[in-house]
Amino acid sequence: MDSLVITRESIAEVMDWIAANLARENLKEKEIYVTQMLVEELFLRFSRRADNPDNFCARLFLRKRFSHVRLLFVVEGDECNPLVPWSEDEEEDILGYALLRSHLKQLRYTRRWSERENVVSIQPCDPIGKEVRNILLGLLAGALGGLLMNAFVSPETNQWIDSNLIDSVQSVFVSALMMAVAPMIFFSVIAGIISMSDSASLGRIGWRLVMWSLGKLAFYVVAGLFVGYCVGGMTEMLSTIMDGDPAPQAAGISIRALLIGIVPGDFISPFAGNNIMQTLFLACLSGMILNRMEGELAWAREGVEFLSRFTMEIVSAMSRLLPFMVGISTAKMILHVGLWGLVAYGRLLMGVALGLPLCFIVSAILIALTARLSPLPFLQKAIPFSVLPFSTSSSNACLPATLSFCTKKMGISERMSKFAIPVGMQFNMDGTAYYVSVVSMMLACTFQVSLDADFLVSLFFVEFLMALTGIGLLVMPSILENMGIPGTAVMHFIGIEPLMDMPGTAQSVVGNITSTMLLAVREKQVDVDVYRKSP
Repeated sequence: MDSLVITRESIAEVMDWIAANLARENLKEKEIYVTQMLVEELFLRFSRRADNPDNFCARLFLRKRFSHVRLLFVVEGDECNPLVPWSEDEEEDILGYALLRSHLKQLRYTRRWSERENVVSIQPCDPIGKEVRNILLGLLAGALGGLLMNAFVSPETNQWIDSNLIDSVQSVFVSALMMAVAPMIFFSVIAGIISMSDSASLGRIGWRLVMWSLGKLAFYVVAGLFVGYCVGGMTEMLSTIMDGDPAPQAAGISIRALLIGIVPGDFISPFAGNNIMQTLFLACLSGMILNRMEGELAWAREGVEFLSRFTMEIVSAMSRLLPFMVGISTAKMILHVGLWGLVAYGRLLMGVALGLPLCFIVSAILIALTARLSPLPFLQKAIPFSVLPFSTSSSNACLPATLSFCTKKMGISERMSKFAIPVGMQFNMDGTAYYVSVVSMMLACTFQVSLDADFLVSLFFVEFLMALTGIGLLVMPSILENMGIPGTAVMHFIGIEPLMDMPGTAQSVVGNITSTMLLAVREKQVDVDVYRKSP
């Protein structure tokens, strides 16, 4: 049986059916659990909008294509997208919406107009793990290819391959990436503002959570810039980064340039010129105005969500070439500097790895000073738990475990956990903020950019805003060019971003738990006896 009908009476049977079928496809227990949770939440969300919720039913289909497995959740009736906020959402509905939104990469909504059906496709396997594996394979293949070319190919041939093939492919890829990133940021930020507005009917509790998260984010940007400066430049890689690129211009980041240049003269130039700061300004302005407008604007919100997913799909399609791009960039580095270039990567990874212990120290201080609790139980429980996000490199993949950890280990009420953890995931980008800031400062030192106060303050605000997008290194080319650094320089770091993202994800998840803990203590939603109980 590859399909069945879901009703309130059969929901338990459906969960068993999902577990049996996905286990047969060799999916992990965690992936099965997340899929069950998404199906149940979709059923509840659709049923609340039905004319007769008690008699509501939906159909669930299992689809297989080669080794790819997905579920189709089908509901007949008027158009109804569960992946966007609804104007009639109550607090309980908002919690469910936040849970679905935290797994958007695994969900896709379509409308079958001829059959009057709403269809949500669920991808049980988190695609992030496969992407990380392919990028690491590309890194290893590129290193091996570079060593073989150095050993068996003449220097003249290597130079021709480098100048005519590798440089050309890198330039084309970076140009295509810059073409797509600005629209993706624009629609993603608008969608995030709309989501924040609805989920933060939230009110004071939601805004306290946001303020805690943004305060920590600012700290980690500063910490990343400081660590990047201490680690120093990557002079051994300078010739590789500069090869085939024009000499860098003087840095264009300054407080005056930031203030004057953040407001565009029209709606086209930010996208045409790949000005990320102007794109963010337009997105924030558009999102706030959309929230203030009155009337039935569900169509506009759904349109923004669609365009956000559409532009993400464009970038995702380009990202499939990342393993290949990482491979040729690594081969180029080996051709120029040999294995010695890997020493620079080692220094960078050591600097990035410092972010995780720093995160534990900051969390312990905040819990001791703000929550007035001993930080020892937090550290005894959070440090072992951080192994899960470290190993998965995905906040979404470990969301169920994070919710359970907050409730059973930290003593946070289930209601508070289900609200604060999914909402906080949008703002607790501590790990991304930290490692992107480390890379930016190391490159600034490599190209001997003047690190005066004007530049540093401007760079702080740029990195802070970039971290909120959660995109990481892919958004950096235009920022680097404003700093006087070739945009193609980012290609030399994308290959090791999965390694940086491992402690970065753990840092973000621990930061999210910390923000939730601080909020829960203030709202008296913590069972102190459970918190103090030994792990």
